[in-house]
Amino acid sequence: MINNDELKQAKFLSVSALNRYLSYKFDMDIHLQTVYLEGEISNFKISGKHMYFSIKDEFSEISAMMFYPNNTKLNFEVKDGLVVQVVGKVGVYEKRGTYSIVVNKMIQAGIGALYQEFLELKDKLSSEGLFDEKHKIKLPEFPKTIGVITSSTGEAINDILSTLKKRMPNVKVVLYPALVQGDDAPRDLIRALKESYENQEIDCLIIGRGGGSFEDLACFNDEELARCLFKAPFPTISAVGHEGDYTICDFVASLRAPTPTGAAMLAVKNQFEVLESINILNQRLKSSYRVYYNKLETRLKYQVNSYGLSQFDKIINNLSDNTKVLTERLKQHSPIHIVLNKIDYLNSLTNSMNLHFNKQIDVLNNQFNLKYDKLLNNYLVKLEKTEVNLQQYYQKIVILNPLNLMNKGYSISYQDNTVISSIKNIDLNKNIKIRFSDGEVESKIIKIKED
Repeated sequence: MINNDELKQAKFLSVSALNRYLSYKFDMDIHLQTVYLEGEISNFKISGKHMYFSIKDEFSEISAMMFYPNNTKLNFEVKDGLVVQVVGKVGVYEKRGTYSIVVNKMIQAGIGALYQEFLELKDKLSSEGLFDEKHKIKLPEFPKTIGVITSSTGEAINDILSTLKKRMPNVKVVLYPALVQGDDAPRDLIRALKESYENQEIDCLIIGRGGGSFEDLACFNDEELARCLFKAPFPTISAVGHEGDYTICDFVASLRAPTPTGAAMLAVKNQFEVLESINILNQRLKSSYRVYYNKLETRLKYQVNSYGLSQFDKIINNLSDNTKVLTERLKQHSPIHIVLNKIDYLNSLTNSMNLHFNKQIDVLNNQFNLKYDKLLNNYLVKLEKTEVNLQQYYQKIVILNPLNLMNKGYSISYQDNTVISSIKNIDLNKNIKIRFSDGEVESKIIKIKED
């Protein structure tokens, strides 16, 4: 027991300090940073975009919360009574002195993390369109070469080969051995796929293995393998496990088979069924040919016994007589005679018109020549007068040309590019330019004397 004296000497903490210390201890404990819990959901509620609930078992419970956007990744409905597995961090809420787990990831108990990853990858690839039917390649009706990717020692390859041999023995099979279980299997399956893509003879491909647990088939749920299978240049059949087993490859491939044997049955037709179909078609063809032949024979008999063929000579003779009569009538009213008469009349009119036009043209030519000569004479007279006037103007220009005057000793003075016509227009502060016939002089004014 603590006595009164010890109480007097003790140093008391505030509630905030204690809660802060506890929060620090929680944060420093590495075992509380990532905690895996399984329990039942209770008191579930949503506030805003966040989830608040408790996780309990038969003896105790812990408060929990899952914040946005982590809670948007859930692909199931969270509700009271649901048993879940969660991963999160345990911490202290200092204001109330309570501790809780902040959940980062949640799955339904019993499903397991591996299956949860399968569901998440399935949703992801589906949203990207890798499962869309428009990307599926239709299987050929009669493939010549079939590629197979599976273990070379498993039952799957034996089932496929025996089924193909029974159904269509002339089909060529190319095996690309690969691991179909374990951590290294996805990479080995991708290697085999890429090798098969290089073979130009392959018409379709079977990829798969026999039955096993979900974990055994997990290599066919690899994302990189799915994307590689999606790029296949030929139709593909996924045959993984048994009837109830589904993998990501089943959704990506062109077709899913329930078993490897089923894949072989999908890839090729049964030879006996094909032969039976051929026989049926052959019988149908023969029957159709007989019906068609009988129809032709009936039509031929009808034509042979018809009036046209039985009285053929008589009909031809009648037609020949009618032709002769029509020919004589045609000669009497032949359009050729009418056309020839019209042509003669046209030629007569043409000659008459040509004669008339030639006379008119001669008259016009004479008139034109007279007017042309008169116009030419007038032009020559005016041209001579113009040359005389031009010579007179030229002589005047020569006489009035200031350069000719300059040759006699005259000059022209400028100031600011303006001809000086009076001493009153001269600025004493500026130089003047004097133009001679053979050059120019710039001068400075010393004195101005007025007359």
